[in-house]
Amino acid sequence: MKSVSVVTLIVLLTGISFAQSDIGLKAVGGRIGFIMPEDPIDDTIGFGLNADLGTLMPNLTLHGYLDYWSKSYESDLGFGTNWESSFSILGIIALVKYHFEMEGNIKPYAGGGLGLMIGTGKSEYTNPITGAKEEDSSSDSELGIQLVGGAAMPLSPELDGFAELKYNIDGADYFGIYVGVSYKLK
Repeated sequence: MKSVSVVTLIVLLTGISFAQSDIGLKAVGGRIGFIMPEDPIDDTIGFGLNADLGTLMPNLTLHGYLDYWSKSYESDLGFGTNWESSFSILGIIALVKYHFEMEGNIKPYAGGGLGLMIGTGKSEYTNPITGAKEEDSSSDSELGIQLVGGAAMPLSPELDGFAELKYNIDGADYFGIYVGVSYKLK
């Protein structure tokens, strides 16, 4: 009997939430950010694309992101040995944002979601004994947890600007400070 009541409640709540949803491509845009990865990777600049995918229920919206950042290093180790290394992340991310009701043009929000984080690393060095170039590369895909907070503000009737802080938790944790724009399609 309890399981029937729980299933009925879930179906009822799902029906209510879908009745209030308006899913579809509402806005697209771009962003740039200052990325602070965990050690030993130094800070870098990242960029990405963003899409507003509509309303799930009042004050709750769905967003998609495509983020990219990379960092390269080069050093001379002496004795004719050069070392070059690079690391990059490509993120395909889905976020849900809660928009706080406030007076005025600035609209703060907070949210979270999941992202498929595709990391690649490559290093190349000159062997001091043989003088030959040697390479090593790797790639890894992980599911990352995204936490975000920020604020949006209308710049024109068709264009919104935003600033946000994002923290990614996976194999390569990083913190980002982003600014960007979204062009409203509908």
